[in-house]
Amino acid sequence: MKQWVVKVMNATPAWILVVIQSVSLYIATGLVKDAFSEIEPIYAAWYRVGFLALALVLWRRPWRKSVRKNFPHHDWRSWGTIAVLGIAIMVMNTVFYVAVDNMDMGIAVSIEFLGPLTVAVVTGRDWHERLGIVIAAVGVVLLAGVSFANPGEGNFLLGFIAILCSATMWGIYIIAGRKVSFTGHSIDYLSVAVCIGFAVQSLFLAVPSVKAVMYPKLGATWSVGAAGGVKLVLLMVCVSLLGSFFPYVMDQMIMPRLSSGSFSVIQSINPAAAVAVGLAFGEIPNVAELIGIVMVIAAVLVTFSGDRNPA
Repeated sequence: MKQWVVKVMNATPAWILVVIQSVSLYIATGLVKDAFSEIEPIYAAWYRVGFLALALVLWRRPWRKSVRKNFPHHDWRSWGTIAVLGIAIMVMNTVFYVAVDNMDMGIAVSIEFLGPLTVAVVTGRDWHERLGIVIAAVGVVLLAGVSFANPGEGNFLLGFIAILCSATMWGIYIIAGRKVSFTGHSIDYLSVAVCIGFAVQSLFLAVPSVKAVMYPKLGATWSVGAAGGVKLVLLMVCVSLLGSFFPYVMDQMIMPRLSSGSFSVIQSINPAAAVAVGLAFGEIPNVAELIGIVMVIAAVLVTFSGDRNPA
């Protein structure tokens, strides 16, 4: 990474970086959600993770001797952390796309916060964590109840199960990601981790994902035709850069600067950002859903406001 980029990012307040990160992520999500009429969510996720792996590898070139010497040698615990990080990123991306295909972004992101909140409860010893998870649970029940009572397009139950899985992976990502972020070579480790996740994902999705571009699904419109596949792949490149490459790299820059609690508090920007971006894509939450989203944001603030552990 160019030194001036590092200097600019280190001089920028963390909350501003998180706002930029969130807006970039959810614009990418809105774009790819509109493309689900052309390609199935799990196949879109394969391209997202694949182009993320490609971008990181081309940038970091982990095969170089100067980079390889920084990797753990015969330290299977460290390699296990790297593998877990990559698989968590892969699964989180895949099931998140399934979720947003069946529910609004703001609702999905709010429910997904059960992941980091649960990590806080398991690792915390203060009343903040317990109160926070209760508030979040009430908010999630409200969101789920409203959505089940007034189902829109898609299968909300499938989306709900998928986002709970994504929440679990988010919690694992935070734990593994923070360990990697303090190695001093976090981006290099991240590049290898994503390659591991993509390799596992490709065992199941590589062939059908390629076929999905070559032979558009029934009901596809703009991806049909000679240049349709090229347009779809180029869209996936943009989605991967905006929705994965920049956010994950920024995470590795932000995490070492903050305590785990401060990092999680700042992440409470995400549901609000998802709702704001969702409005631009025609996703308008009702009053009850807004109350549920606000409760989840409040739960994050309550849960991590008492965390004073240094990074």
